[in-house]
Amino acid sequence: MLKKWIAGAMALLMLAAPALGESDEVARLQARVEELEAENAELRQLLSQEESGRLLAARFNGGVVTVSEAKAEYDYQAYYYEQLGMDPDDHEDTIKTEVLNNLTEDAILTLKAQELGVYAPSAEEEAEIRTRAQASLDEMVDYYLAYQADPAKSDEENRAAVLEFLAGEGTTLESLIESMTSQGWRDRLFAAVTADVQITEEDLRAYYDQAVANAEMAYTADLQSYETDRLGGAAIFWNPQGYRRVKRVLIPFSDENAARMQELTAQISGGDEAAISAAVAEMDAIYASLDATVQEVQSRIAAGEDFDALIDAYGVDPYLAEGGAGREEGYYVSVGSQLLDPDFVAAAMALSAPGDVSEPIECADGIYLLRYEDDVTPGPVPFETFLEDAEMRASVEDNLRANYYNETVERWLDEAEIVLYPENF
Repeated sequence: MLKKWIAGAMALLMLAAPALGESDEVARLQARVEELEAENAELRQLLSQEESGRLLAARFNGGVVTVSEAKAEYDYQAYYYEQLGMDPDDHEDTIKTEVLNNLTEDAILTLKAQELGVYAPSAEEEAEIRTRAQASLDEMVDYYLAYQADPAKSDEENRAAVLEFLAGEGTTLESLIESMTSQGWRDRLFAAVTADVQITEEDLRAYYDQAVANAEMAYTADLQSYETDRLGGAAIFWNPQGYRRVKRVLIPFSDENAARMQELTAQISGGDEAAISAAVAEMDAIYASLDATVQEVQSRIAAGEDFDALIDAYGVDPYLAEGGAGREEGYYVSVGSQLLDPDFVAAAMALSAPGDVSEPIECADGIYLLRYEDDVTPGPVPFETFLEDAEMRASVEDNLRANYYNETVERWLDEAEIVLYPENF
């Protein structure tokens, strides 16, 4: 309609042109045409904004998020809040913010991955994803077969029933492939963005200095957080005073005796005096059944055998086992330790010097022998030690790359000029 109006106005003006100065009139007409075209573009922009007010939840340079997409994600998040016992209506603004931020970032990163040519997996990656997805599905089926298999049906029928059950829960081979593929392009985008990042010693020193300051502040305020990080295998940059390292050989009960010990423990907590006395006597007998093994371990320790080898040969402590978080260093213990059993702490702190081994100590899982490994030097972990620790250095370099990637993503989001319409859904 607007174009027709402009065309009509031009026709009338052209009819009037002979009565006017020809060159001046042409210039005036051209200026008027440009003015009308500018008004037309402005009206189109206003119309686009009006349409956005009805149809869009967000817009950005290069794309949009529709109301239907946002509404579907909102319903999913609201259900999650309900499962946590929270009323979604009380958190509507928070949920909308989460939804729009996640959807717009996902859309923008998708565009960037496509621009960089890393969005689509290669043929080899597709094959590997399908193989992993099938293995994951097979593992799920085997798990459920152990509980849902009908003896009256064949293996093929039972497997088909489990697959049908999983499909009803939203898990199929296709859904697993889609999930793994979705994560795959994100990994490739990260690799592409950080491919040329060079980590210098200055970068490492700056990270180290900040990590030391943060650790000292955190552990001074909350000593338990230090032990939590140690038990969890986190990188440690600062040590409080008063800690020592210990390891143990934990000699376990047999499966039968372990089950019986649980029963006896329950009897002690709720029985009369005679029942308690009988239960304690039986528990003593179960502990005594380990005496021969304990003496054998003590003899081998006295003979100077490798303590880690004895842990592997006799012990069942997963924290100290091969691959465990405490395999190399052992437990970090101080007088004020709160996360470890009090008997364990008392026995560890009673040892006089590194190399000392405790007497046998009874616990709920069996009997263990503690060895005092070494004292922990308080204060910052030396920078040179940090540089020589390949695992810790790799972790820091990964963090620095992640920081660079996150900064890049933030820049992309700023450049996208995102406009949100949370009121539309």
